[in-house]
Amino acid sequence: MVYIGALIQKSVINKHSNEPKFIRSLIRNPIWFMGLLLQIVIGGLVFYFIAIIFIGPALVPGLMSVGLIVLALGSVKILKETLGKEEIFGILLMIVGVTFLGLSELSIDVSTFNILDSGFIIRIIVFTIVILSLAIIFEFLRRKHEKYKGLLMAIEAGLILSLNTVWASPGTTVVTHVVNGIIIDEEIIFGIIIGITLLLIVAIGITIGQISLKYGQANILVPLTSVPIQTIPVIAFFIIFLSTPPSILALIFMIIGFTLIIISSFLLTKRQTKLEQLKKDQ
Repeated sequence: MVYIGALIQKSVINKHSNEPKFIRSLIRNPIWFMGLLLQIVIGGLVFYFIAIIFIGPALVPGLMSVGLIVLALGSVKILKETLGKEEIFGILLMIVGVTFLGLSELSIDVSTFNILDSGFIIRIIVFTIVILSLAIIFEFLRRKHEKYKGLLMAIEAGLILSLNTVWASPGTTVVTHVVNGIIIDEEIIFGIIIGITLLLIVAIGITIGQISLKYGQANILVPLTSVPIQTIPVIAFFIIFLSTPPSILALIFMIIGFTLIIISSFLLTKRQTKLEQLKKDQ
């Protein structure tokens, strides 16, 4: 659903990319809105939160990346984009890396996790500030290096959207407790704060991501955006939730998966850099 929605949105973006009021044009387009509904509401919220309840926040973004196959095929057939050897190899590496992340079985029991622990709250706030600081750095780089605008904005969007997974986990804990009849006033207040935070994260991240698609191919920029979304929750698994892999083999799988995803990002970055330079020279 997520990547089908992305394809629909990209098809509309291609038609409106040169309009001065770009974002306003998208919002007024019902087809783009349908793509947003598929990507964010149905795929990104409903199914996403259900998955987090069952397996925790560390693995969900990676497992969702199997949809990159749909994105790659759809971008060629529907959007008439090209796929070179580097992109194909990069996407395949990412899928294999995601598979290894899945084999690592990193999971958090969100129903029993204590989200009101002061140490946890401090860790998630500090972690959020660090990630947002990185996103701001990419924003400054984007303003300074216009020829890499699409590439830098895609990564910036991914950094911001990765926090969606991080904050969705304690949010899921609140929802799970309420459904089970466990009402804790402090959790409800924290849940409201989480809800507002998630709305801001999604709004800002999606806006930046949509603008980035003006400057490159969906089958490159969307996977690049996915890299932080896949890797940062794994880092959060250790730093924020203070969890450990269930076994040495799980740790090995995690390292292999993490490494392959990073390598794939370098391949996709290289290709996008070439495309943006070619576009500038034309």
